[in-house]
Amino acid sequence: MPAGIVQISCKNFRSYGSLSLGFCSRFVIFCGSNGAGKTNILEAMSLFSAGRGLRRAPIADLNTSGAVPFSWNLELVLEKDGYKTFLTTNAKDGSRSAKIDNTRTDSLSKFEEIMWILWSIPSMNNIFIGPIAERRGFFDHLVGGYSSGHRSNLKTLAKLQRERLHVLSHGKDETWLDTLERKIAEENIKIIRSRCEFVEALQDTFNNYPSEFLRPCVSVAGTVEDIYETHDEESAILEISHILKKERFRDAEKQVTTVGCHKTFWRVKHSTTALESEKCSTGEQKAFLISLILASVRIYRNIRAGVPVLLLDDLMLHLDKNRRKSLINELRTLDVQTFLTGTEYDQFEDLQGIAQLYRVEKSICTSSETVA
Repeated sequence: MPAGIVQISCKNFRSYGSLSLGFCSRFVIFCGSNGAGKTNILEAMSLFSAGRGLRRAPIADLNTSGAVPFSWNLELVLEKDGYKTFLTTNAKDGSRSAKIDNTRTDSLSKFEEIMWILWSIPSMNNIFIGPIAERRGFFDHLVGGYSSGHRSNLKTLAKLQRERLHVLSHGKDETWLDTLERKIAEENIKIIRSRCEFVEALQDTFNNYPSEFLRPCVSVAGTVEDIYETHDEESAILEISHILKKERFRDAEKQVTTVGCHKTFWRVKHSTTALESEKCSTGEQKAFLISLILASVRIYRNIRAGVPVLLLDDLMLHLDKNRRKSLINELRTLDVQTFLTGTEYDQFEDLQGIAQLYRVEKSICTSSETVA
Protein backbone atom coordinates (compact mmCIF):
# COMPACT_ATOMS: atom_id res chain seq x y z
CA MET A 1 0.00 0.00 0.00
CA PRO A 2 1.28 3.52 -0.78
CA ALA A 3 1.44 6.24 1.86
CA GLY A 4 -1.81 6.75 3.69
CA ILE A 5 -3.91 6.33 6.82
CA VAL A 6 -3.39 2.97 8.52
CA GLN A 7 -5.54 3.51 11.61
CA ILE A 8 -8.14 5.82 13.09
CA SER A 9 -9.56 5.76 16.61
CA CYS A 10 -12.56 7.70 17.90
CA LYS A 11 -13.76 8.27 21.46
CA ASN A 12 -17.11 9.89 22.30
CA PHE A 13 -17.36 11.12 18.71
CA ARG A 14 -20.77 11.41 17.05
CA SER A 15 -22.42 7.96 17.16
CA TYR A 16 -19.25 6.22 18.33
CA GLY A 17 -18.48 5.89 22.02
CA SER A 18 -15.35 3.96 21.07
CA LEU A 19 -14.07 2.91 17.64
CA SER A 20 -10.75 1.75 16.24
CA LEU A 21 -10.27 0.78 12.59
CA GLY A 22 -7.22 -0.37 10.67
CA PHE A 23 -6.62 0.15 6.94
CA CYS A 24 -4.40 -1.75 4.53
CA SER A 25 -5.60 -0.65 1.09
CA ARG A 26 -5.59 2.32 -1.25
CA PHE A 27 -9.37 1.96 -1.43
CA VAL A 28 -11.54 1.58 1.67
CA ILE A 29 -15.33 1.26 1.46
CA PHE A 30 -17.88 1.79 4.20
CA CYS A 31 -21.14 0.19 3.13
CA GLY A 32 -24.43 0.26 5.02
CA SER A 33 -27.89 1.75 5.23
CA ASN A 34 -28.59 5.47 5.58
CA GLY A 35 -27.94 6.67 9.13
CA ALA A 36 -25.67 3.71 9.93
CA GLY A 37 -22.70 5.93 10.88
CA LYS A 38 -20.62 5.83 7.67
CA THR A 39 -20.28 9.58 7.21
CA ASN A 40 -19.27 10.02 10.85
CA ILE A 41 -16.08 8.07 10.12
CA LEU A 42 -15.25 10.26 7.13
CA GLU A 43 -15.97 13.35 9.21
CA ALA A 44 -13.50 12.14 11.85
CA MET A 45 -10.81 11.91 9.16
CA SER A 46 -11.71 15.33 7.74
CA LEU A 47 -11.05 16.93 11.13
CA PHE A 48 -7.34 16.25 10.64
CA SER A 49 -7.22 19.43 8.58
CA ALA A 50 -7.23 23.14 9.39
CA GLY A 51 -10.95 23.71 8.90
CA ARG A 52 -14.09 22.47 10.63
CA GLY A 53 -14.35 19.24 8.68
CA LEU A 54 -16.75 18.11 5.99
CA ARG A 55 -19.89 19.02 7.99
CA ARG A 56 -18.45 22.31 9.30
CA ALA A 57 -19.95 21.49 12.69
CA PRO A 58 -19.20 23.40 15.92
CA ILE A 59 -16.90 21.39 18.18
CA ALA A 60 -19.60 21.29 20.85
CA ASP A 61 -21.78 19.22 18.48
CA LEU A 62 -19.22 16.45 17.93
CA ASN A 63 -19.76 14.59 21.19
CA THR A 64 -21.58 11.30 21.50
CA SER A 65 -25.03 11.83 22.99
CA GLY A 66 -24.85 11.63 26.79
CA ALA A 67 -21.06 11.94 26.98
CA VAL A 68 -19.29 14.61 29.00
CA PRO A 69 -19.24 17.84 26.91
CA PHE A 70 -16.09 18.35 24.86
CA SER A 71 -14.81 14.86 25.69
CA TRP A 72 -14.45 13.65 22.09
CA ASN A 73 -11.01 12.57 20.95
CA LEU A 74 -9.64 11.46 17.58
CA GLU A 75 -6.36 9.69 16.86
CA LEU A 76 -4.98 8.87 13.44
CA VAL A 77 -1.88 6.97 12.33
CA LEU A 78 -0.30 7.86 9.01
CA GLU A 79 2.36 5.73 7.36
CA LYS A 80 4.81 6.81 4.67
CA ASP A 81 7.99 5.04 3.58
CA GLY A 82 7.71 2.74 6.58
CA TYR A 83 7.58 5.63 9.04
CA LYS A 84 4.46 6.21 11.16
CA THR A 85 3.20 9.61 12.29
CA PHE A 86 0.65 9.86 15.09
CA LEU A 87 -1.90 12.68 14.92
CA THR A 88 -4.40 13.65 17.61
CA THR A 89 -7.17 16.25 17.74
CA ASN A 90 -9.75 16.91 20.44
CA ALA A 91 -11.62 19.67 22.24
CA LYS A 92 -9.64 21.71 24.74
CA ASP A 93 -10.83 24.88 26.47
CA GLY A 94 -13.66 25.31 23.96
CA SER A 95 -11.49 25.01 20.86
CA ARG A 96 -9.75 22.26 18.91
CA SER A 97 -6.26 21.21 19.85
CA ALA A 98 -3.74 19.29 17.79
CA LYS A 99 -0.80 17.01 18.52
CA ILE A 100 1.75 15.45 16.19
CA ASP A 101 3.70 12.52 17.62
CA ASN A 102 2.32 13.49 21.06
CA THR A 103 3.70 17.04 20.81
CA ARG A 104 1.19 19.86 20.86
CA THR A 105 1.26 22.17 17.83
CA ASP A 106 0.28 25.83 17.80
CA SER A 107 -1.89 25.47 14.68
CA LEU A 108 -4.20 22.92 13.08
CA SER A 109 -2.66 23.87 9.74
CA LYS A 110 0.42 21.85 10.79
CA PHE A 111 -1.62 18.73 10.01
CA GLU A 112 -1.76 19.79 6.36
CA GLU A 113 2.03 19.79 6.11
CA ILE A 114 1.86 16.05 6.78
CA MET A 115 -1.47 15.06 5.19
CA TRP A 116 -3.97 16.94 3.05
CA ILE A 117 -7.57 15.89 2.57
CA LEU A 118 -10.17 16.61 -0.10
CA TRP A 119 -13.78 15.46 0.07
CA SER A 120 -17.06 15.28 -1.75
CA ILE A 121 -20.32 15.08 0.21
CA PRO A 122 -23.96 15.01 -1.00
CA SER A 123 -24.64 18.64 -0.04
CA MET A 124 -22.03 19.70 -2.61
CA ASN A 125 -24.36 18.47 -5.35
CA ASN A 126 -26.22 21.79 -4.98
CA ILE A 127 -23.10 23.94 -5.05
CA PHE A 128 -23.88 25.26 -8.55
CA ILE A 129 -27.52 26.13 -7.88
CA GLY A 130 -27.40 27.18 -4.24
CA PRO A 131 -26.43 30.49 -2.60
CA ILE A 132 -23.51 32.34 -4.18
CA ALA A 133 -21.74 32.49 -0.80
CA GLU A 134 -21.71 28.67 -0.58
CA ARG A 135 -20.20 28.36 -4.05
CA ARG A 136 -17.59 30.94 -3.10
CA GLY A 137 -16.79 29.00 0.07
CA PHE A 138 -16.41 25.77 -1.91
CA PHE A 139 -13.96 27.29 -4.37
CA ASP A 140 -12.04 29.14 -1.66
CA HIS A 141 -11.59 25.79 0.09
CA LEU A 142 -10.00 24.46 -3.12
CA VAL A 143 -7.87 27.61 -3.54
CA GLY A 144 -6.78 27.28 0.10
CA GLY A 145 -5.21 23.93 -0.74
CA TYR A 146 -3.35 25.53 -3.64
CA SER A 147 -2.18 28.77 -2.03
CA SER A 148 -0.84 28.36 1.51
CA GLY A 149 -1.73 31.89 2.60
CA HIS A 150 -5.20 32.10 1.07
CA ARG A 151 -7.25 31.14 4.13
CA SER A 152 -5.21 33.48 6.32
CA ASN A 153 -5.72 36.32 3.82
CA LEU A 154 -9.49 35.76 3.85
CA LYS A 155 -9.53 35.97 7.66
CA THR A 156 -7.37 39.10 7.62
CA LEU A 157 -9.67 40.76 5.09
CA ALA A 158 -12.78 39.97 7.15
CA LYS A 159 -11.13 41.41 10.27
CA LEU A 160 -10.09 44.61 8.47
CA GLN A 161 -13.57 45.06 7.05
CA ARG A 162 -15.12 44.72 10.51
CA GLU A 163 -12.65 47.24 11.90
CA ARG A 164 -13.44 49.73 9.12
CA LEU A 165 -17.18 49.45 9.76
CA HIS A 166 -16.55 50.03 13.46
CA VAL A 167 -14.53 53.17 12.72
CA LEU A 168 -17.23 54.39 10.32
CA SER A 169 -19.78 54.04 13.11
CA HIS A 170 -17.64 55.64 15.84
CA GLY A 171 -15.90 58.85 14.99
CA LYS A 172 -14.84 58.35 11.37
CA ASP A 173 -11.13 58.94 11.90
CA GLU A 174 -10.17 59.90 8.32
CA THR A 175 -6.48 59.05 8.66
CA TRP A 176 -7.20 55.62 10.14
CA LEU A 177 -9.86 54.95 7.51
CA ASP A 178 -7.36 55.76 4.76
CA THR A 179 -4.92 53.28 6.32
CA LEU A 180 -7.56 50.57 6.73
CA GLU A 181 -8.84 50.99 3.18
CA ARG A 182 -5.33 50.68 1.81
CA LYS A 183 -4.82 47.46 3.80
CA ILE A 184 -8.21 46.12 2.65
CA ALA A 185 -7.29 46.84 -0.96
CA GLU A 186 -3.96 45.03 -0.55
CA GLU A 187 -5.68 41.95 0.91
CA ASN A 188 -8.18 42.00 -1.95
CA ILE A 189 -5.34 41.85 -4.46
CA LYS A 190 -3.65 38.93 -2.65
CA ILE A 191 -6.90 36.95 -2.60
CA ILE A 192 -7.78 37.68 -6.22
CA ARG A 193 -4.27 36.74 -7.33
CA SER A 194 -4.54 33.34 -5.59
CA ARG A 195 -7.97 32.70 -7.09
CA CYS A 196 -6.84 33.61 -10.61
CA GLU A 197 -3.70 31.48 -10.34
CA PHE A 198 -5.82 28.53 -9.21
CA VAL A 199 -8.21 29.00 -12.15
CA GLU A 200 -5.22 28.97 -14.49
CA ALA A 201 -3.84 25.80 -12.86
CA LEU A 202 -7.28 24.23 -13.14
CA GLN A 203 -7.48 24.93 -16.86
CA ASP A 204 -3.94 23.62 -17.43
CA THR A 205 -4.91 20.40 -15.64
CA PHE A 206 -8.05 20.02 -17.75
CA ASN A 207 -5.93 20.50 -20.87
CA ASN A 208 -3.17 18.07 -19.89
CA TYR A 209 -5.11 15.13 -18.40
CA PRO A 210 -7.88 13.24 -20.20
CA SER A 211 -11.10 12.40 -18.38
CA GLU A 212 -14.45 10.80 -19.07
CA PHE A 213 -16.13 13.48 -16.99
CA LEU A 214 -17.35 16.77 -18.41
CA ARG A 215 -15.03 19.64 -17.49
CA PRO A 216 -16.50 23.09 -16.78
CA CYS A 217 -15.10 26.47 -17.76
CA VAL A 218 -14.36 28.34 -14.52
CA SER A 219 -13.75 32.05 -14.00
CA VAL A 220 -14.12 34.74 -11.33
CA ALA A 221 -16.17 37.90 -11.80
CA GLY A 222 -16.75 41.07 -9.83
CA THR A 223 -15.82 44.74 -9.50
CA VAL A 224 -12.42 44.16 -7.92
CA GLU A 225 -11.69 41.34 -10.40
CA ASP A 226 -12.27 43.77 -13.27
CA ILE A 227 -9.89 46.24 -11.66
CA TYR A 228 -7.27 43.52 -11.15
CA GLU A 229 -7.48 42.53 -14.83
CA THR A 230 -7.12 46.08 -16.18
CA HIS A 231 -4.61 47.68 -13.81
CA ASP A 232 -1.11 47.02 -12.57
CA GLU A 233 -1.00 45.99 -8.92
CA GLU A 234 -0.30 49.40 -7.35
CA SER A 235 -2.91 51.12 -9.53
CA ALA A 236 -5.42 48.43 -8.61
CA ILE A 237 -4.80 48.99 -4.89
CA LEU A 238 -5.28 52.74 -5.32
CA GLU A 239 -8.48 52.24 -7.34
CA ILE A 240 -10.02 49.86 -4.79
CA SER A 241 -9.03 52.24 -1.97
CA HIS A 242 -10.69 55.09 -3.85
CA ILE A 243 -13.93 53.13 -4.28
CA LEU A 244 -13.98 52.20 -0.60
CA LYS A 245 -13.53 55.87 0.32
CA LYS A 246 -16.37 56.85 -1.99
CA GLU A 247 -18.67 54.24 -0.39
CA ARG A 248 -18.04 55.22 3.24
CA PHE A 249 -21.42 56.85 3.81
CA ARG A 250 -23.41 53.97 2.33
CA ASP A 251 -21.30 51.33 4.06
CA ALA A 252 -21.71 53.09 7.42
CA GLU A 253 -25.46 53.34 6.94
CA LYS A 254 -25.95 49.69 5.94
CA GLN A 255 -23.07 48.26 7.99
CA VAL A 256 -21.75 46.35 4.99
CA THR A 257 -18.67 46.56 2.81
CA THR A 258 -20.10 47.27 -0.62
CA VAL A 259 -17.07 46.38 -2.73
CA GLY A 260 -14.55 43.59 -2.35
CA CYS A 261 -13.62 40.03 -3.21
CA HIS A 262 -16.00 38.82 -0.49
CA LYS A 263 -18.59 39.36 -3.25
CA THR A 264 -16.73 37.47 -5.98
CA PHE A 265 -18.96 35.40 -8.23
CA TRP A 266 -17.44 32.12 -9.36
CA ARG A 267 -18.76 31.55 -12.87
CA VAL A 268 -19.01 27.92 -13.98
CA LYS A 269 -20.08 27.18 -17.55
CA HIS A 270 -20.60 24.16 -19.77
CA SER A 271 -17.45 23.88 -21.88
CA THR A 272 -19.37 23.21 -25.12
CA THR A 273 -22.73 24.97 -24.86
CA ALA A 274 -21.46 27.85 -22.67
CA LEU A 275 -24.57 27.43 -20.51
CA GLU A 276 -24.20 28.68 -16.94
CA SER A 277 -24.02 25.78 -14.49
CA GLU A 278 -27.36 26.78 -12.97
CA LYS A 279 -29.03 25.92 -16.28
CA CYS A 280 -27.18 22.63 -16.81
CA SER A 281 -28.67 19.24 -16.00
CA THR A 282 -28.19 17.54 -12.65
CA GLY A 283 -25.91 14.98 -14.33
CA GLU A 284 -23.75 17.70 -15.86
CA GLN A 285 -23.45 19.47 -12.52
CA LYS A 286 -22.41 16.20 -10.89
CA ALA A 287 -19.74 15.77 -13.59
CA PHE A 288 -18.51 19.33 -12.95
CA LEU A 289 -18.10 18.56 -9.25
CA ILE A 290 -16.21 15.32 -9.87
CA SER A 291 -13.96 17.01 -12.43
CA LEU A 292 -13.11 19.83 -10.03
CA ILE A 293 -12.28 17.46 -7.17
CA LEU A 294 -10.11 15.19 -9.32
CA ALA A 295 -8.33 18.13 -10.98
CA SER A 296 -7.62 19.67 -7.56
CA VAL A 297 -6.00 16.41 -6.44
CA ARG A 298 -3.72 16.51 -9.49
CA ILE A 299 -2.84 20.16 -8.85
CA TYR A 300 -2.05 19.56 -5.18
CA ARG A 301 0.05 16.50 -5.99
CA ASN A 302 2.38 18.75 -8.00
CA ILE A 303 2.89 21.40 -5.33
CA ARG A 304 2.33 19.82 -1.90
CA ALA A 305 4.52 17.43 0.03
CA GLY A 306 1.94 15.88 2.39
CA VAL A 307 0.20 12.53 1.98
CA PRO A 308 -3.03 12.92 -0.06
CA VAL A 309 -6.34 11.45 1.11
CA LEU A 310 -9.69 11.58 -0.68
CA LEU A 311 -13.07 11.17 1.05
CA LEU A 312 -16.06 10.42 -1.22
CA ASP A 313 -19.37 10.25 0.63
CA ASP A 314 -22.21 8.63 -1.37
CA LEU A 315 -20.65 9.80 -4.63
CA MET A 316 -21.57 6.61 -6.50
CA LEU A 317 -25.28 6.89 -5.75
CA HIS A 318 -26.31 8.91 -8.80
CA LEU A 319 -23.71 7.57 -11.24
CA ASP A 320 -24.61 4.89 -13.77
CA LYS A 321 -22.48 1.79 -14.19
CA ASN A 322 -20.27 3.29 -16.91
CA ARG A 323 -19.65 6.49 -14.95
CA ARG A 324 -18.76 4.51 -11.82
CA LYS A 325 -16.23 2.53 -13.83
CA SER A 326 -14.76 5.74 -15.28
CA LEU A 327 -14.44 7.25 -11.82
CA ILE A 328 -12.67 4.20 -10.41
CA ASN A 329 -10.28 4.11 -13.37
CA GLU A 330 -9.38 7.76 -12.85
CA LEU A 331 -8.95 7.29 -9.11
CA ARG A 332 -6.57 4.41 -9.76
CA THR A 333 -4.36 6.63 -11.95
CA LEU A 334 -4.26 9.30 -9.23
CA ASP A 335 -2.54 6.93 -6.76
CA VAL A 336 -4.36 8.53 -3.80
CA GLN A 337 -5.80 6.68 -0.81
CA THR A 338 -9.56 6.95 -1.19
CA PHE A 339 -12.34 6.29 1.32
CA LEU A 340 -15.84 5.79 -0.09
CA THR A 341 -19.30 5.26 1.37
CA GLY A 342 -22.41 3.74 -0.16
CA THR A 343 -25.59 1.85 0.59
CA GLU A 344 -25.27 -0.99 -1.94
CA TYR A 345 -22.34 -3.32 -2.59
CA ASP A 346 -22.93 -3.35 -6.37
CA GLN A 347 -21.96 0.35 -6.48
CA PHE A 348 -18.37 -0.81 -5.95
CA GLU A 349 -18.11 -3.81 -8.27
CA ASP A 350 -15.21 -2.19 -10.15
CA LEU A 351 -13.19 -2.29 -6.93
CA GLN A 352 -13.69 -6.02 -6.51
CA GLY A 353 -10.58 -7.70 -5.14
CA ILE A 354 -8.64 -4.49 -4.44
CA ALA A 355 -10.71 -2.54 -1.89
CA GLN A 356 -10.99 -3.11 1.84
CA LEU A 357 -14.61 -3.27 2.97
CA TYR A 358 -16.28 -2.33 6.25
CA ARG A 359 -19.95 -3.12 6.71
CA VAL A 360 -21.55 -0.48 8.92
CA GLU A 361 -24.87 -0.88 10.71
CA LYS A 362 -26.03 1.03 13.77
CA SER A 363 -22.48 2.38 14.21
CA ILE A 364 -21.00 -1.12 14.37
CA CYS A 365 -18.24 -1.72 11.82
CA THR A 366 -17.52 -5.24 10.61
CA SER A 367 -14.44 -5.83 8.51
CA SER A 368 -14.30 -7.86 5.32
CA GLU A 369 -10.91 -8.26 3.67
CA THR A 370 -11.95 -7.12 0.21
CA VAL A 371 -15.07 -6.37 -1.77
CA ALA A 372 -16.62 -9.72 -2.63
